[in-house]
Amino acid sequence: MTGWLHFGGGMANISASHRPELPFPFPVLEAETDGGWQKVDVSVGAPVGKTKTIVVDLEGKLPANTTKLRLSTGFEIHWNRIALLEKSTLPKTTEQHAATTDLHWHGYGAFENLPSHLPLTPIHAETTDTPNWRITPSGWVTRYGAVDELIAAKDNQLAIIAAGDELTLDFDASALPTPPAGTVRHFFLFTSGWDKDADFHVAQGWTVDPLPWHGMNHQIYGREPRPKLDDAWIKKYNTRWIGPRTFRKLKTLTQSKNK
Repeated sequence: MTGWLHFGGGMANISASHRPELPFPFPVLEAETDGGWQKVDVSVGAPVGKTKTIVVDLEGKLPANTTKLRLSTGFEIHWNRIALLEKSTLPKTTEQHAATTDLHWHGYGAFENLPSHLPLTPIHAETTDTPNWRITPSGWVTRYGAVDELIAAKDNQLAIIAAGDELTLDFDASALPTPPAGTVRHFFLFTSGWDKDADFHVAQGWTVDPLPWHGMNHQIYGREPRPKLDDAWIKKYNTRWIGPRTFRKLKTLTQSKNK
């Protein structure tokens, strides 16, 4: 299933929590049989943010004599493609890490002028030095430069990228094996991490800390003690201070004089 989620933000979530008549926000899959509709025991999830493709394994999940499937949700999800696929032989995969990485300043991107039913699409080549917001999460973030060590594995070492930053990854294509004749190669980018904004209703939304970790309880974020981890990377890399208020860049500087 391919689509994108128009997320309402923390304020919408707080408002919805006071309205019990609203449906469960995440997609729910149901199957129709001779006995009517019944819920399918799967976690569908949602294509968070920009356009993404998600896969739901239905093996052994659909009741006998299923004739129709129904997907309902309380979120505003724009589905572009939904299809049923049969399992086939798993393709051969090759994992490759970035040969070089570079975290640097890029600027705040402009957005394409698109209708509301399409996701916000940034224009990479059009940037400004001034953001469209006044508050940004403040704290220590990753210093500029190479961050190979921080993104080499799915662990608790994080490249903390602030608004306006850009992380470029270069891969050595010559290190990939030649694909067999008659096959097609596809590329997938695997990422693991968290996103944080300064919404008033986001827990600890105005600070970079506390840092997340794999296995944490997201429902009590900010109140759960951090486990004993190897956090030497924090002192090594998190040496750049950000926030809490953004400054507006002036084209000219004027000086007032007392009369």
